[in-house]
Amino acid sequence: MALSPSALPDDAVICSCHNVTKHAIGQCASLAEVKQCTKAGTGCGSCVKVIEKLLPAATDKGLCGCFPYGRSELYEIARTLRVTSFAALLDSHGRPEARGGEGCEVCKPTVGSILASLNNGYILDGEQASLQDTNDHFLANMQRNGSYSVVPRVPGGEITPEKLIVIGEVARDFGLYTKITGGQRIDLFGARVDQLPSIWTRLVDAGFESGHAYGKALRTVKSCVGQTWCRYGVQDSVRMAIRLELRYRGLRSPHKLKSAVSGCARECAEAQSKDFGIIATANGWNLYVGGNGGATRATRTCSPRTCRTPNWSG
Repeated sequence: MALSPSALPDDAVICSCHNVTKHAIGQCASLAEVKQCTKAGTGCGSCVKVIEKLLPAATDKGLCGCFPYGRSELYEIARTLRVTSFAALLDSHGRPEARGGEGCEVCKPTVGSILASLNNGYILDGEQASLQDTNDHFLANMQRNGSYSVVPRVPGGEITPEKLIVIGEVARDFGLYTKITGGQRIDLFGARVDQLPSIWTRLVDAGFESGHAYGKALRTVKSCVGQTWCRYGVQDSVRMAIRLELRYRGLRSPHKLKSAVSGCARECAEAQSKDFGIIATANGWNLYVGGNGGATRATRTCSPRTCRTPNWSG
């Protein structure tokens, strides 16, 4: 029989995103208060169910002191009523005492993410800009020491020698730590905020764009080398990965999305562990969804001749 979260010691970390312990959560009376006071549950969200079990049964399920609804409920409200601004959602569905206000540090980024994934317009357009954190404003990911990492997009992991040289020159000239990521991109660490405009100017001039390594959006579509080079490959996985990444880049979603394309059943790109993955067969492609061991194969495949824009149904 599994132990309940209440059996955990007081110093057990419940929210690893913000390093919040069971003891800190126990000082709060509601989920909204936990999020407001400790920020637990406002990161990846995977700890919310555990937090709820540590709180009194009659706990307030609201997102924060501004809204009496949880994230999923707010998403449905915004989707159904086609709400396009934070102010409109707060005035129509916020707690009475919060209406007409400016929201808080918990609900503003949450609602900002909801509206971005529903509308998928320019993320810094109008009111949207004030709802985004520093990462979206600077096209870079803030690190532990306050510096930034810059991640240019490299669709399919395919890059020209000229672009490799530009990345090397930028890293050298700005003194950046350079790392090849697990998503087939090159990450440049240690950039100061004042250096970012110059860094991006040089990268954009070389043909790069942001890899959205900081956003709740499509991050990467990993790929093996596929039929072009591999003796086992049965389809061109690199071309498919590039098409997918270019098709869905910038797409905002409730959480980050990662994908992969494998050129054969040997699965070198680890497609089944991604949010959605594609594995080549001799007759076309199989689509897998769920990730992390929960993948389910689509009931239909897409042939190379008919699959100009991926459109599977499962």
